[in-house]
Amino acid sequence: MWKEEVALETPYQWEEVLKRLEHEPTFTVHSAEKRLSIPLYIDGDQAVVKVKKINDAPVLFEVISEHENKEKILEEVATILQWQTEFDELHHHLRQTTISPLIDLFGHTPITVSNDPFACLITCIIHQQIQRTFAIQVTKRFVRMYGERIGNSWFFPSPEIIANLTIDELRDLQLSTRKAEYMIGIAKAWSEGVLSHQDYRTISSEEISKELIKLKGVGPWTVENFLLFGLGRRDIFPVGDVGIQIALQKLLNLDEKPSKEIMDYVKEQVSPFGSYAALYLWKSIE
Repeated sequence: MWKEEVALETPYQWEEVLKRLEHEPTFTVHSAEKRLSIPLYIDGDQAVVKVKKINDAPVLFEVISEHENKEKILEEVATILQWQTEFDELHHHLRQTTISPLIDLFGHTPITVSNDPFACLITCIIHQQIQRTFAIQVTKRFVRMYGERIGNSWFFPSPEIIANLTIDELRDLQLSTRKAEYMIGIAKAWSEGVLSHQDYRTISSEEISKELIKLKGVGPWTVENFLLFGLGRRDIFPVGDVGIQIALQKLLNLDEKPSKEIMDYVKEQVSPFGSYAALYLWKSIE
């Protein structure tokens, strides 16, 4: 086992991160200790990493793991928790936009990235067009039924496992027939090499979108959420998302949801930091 301390050069809203990640199906949040356990695949092996904030000024984190590849683990954790975010730059830009009042409330809250892009894509399918709390419950049941437990941490079911499930097995978890078909189809495409997912961290959002949109069950909402939370792309502002529309309606004191023209205007305003604008708007209605 090794332990490493990591210092950040900027304030960082750890409590907000834990609040968000406690609903993720494979992250384990230890509320009393304000600690997070992250399951990772490193060099083909399973590794559980523990992360805890141990100081506020300067911001200092402690990372602990038993896996020998310390460098790779620290790199993955920094990516997932977005420790390199240039908050000063994005805040300066967003303060000149419509969402400026939200910066003081939610500033220095990062866009956390999924520990498993495939898991994020499947989770987006589960969450389509159903109430969020119910979607979270279904996803957790799914992980505990078909995932793997290491200690107190759960690893998401692999593409190969999901590809070999039946529609009836997934329907037993209160998933619709359509969603079951979508999940199995996506898992097959992922595991059979139809998708260039190994390059997703380096190729453009446009290329990824064109590839994913061809999959049955994947529309613009799913693609945008995958790019935002699966890959951490910083300029994703889903104008069709109902939550963002409601948040803007509240922020602007509108009698009804903002028009397409207003949504497009705000999207243009907040670029190239649309993802953070979206995050702060979502948080404003939590």
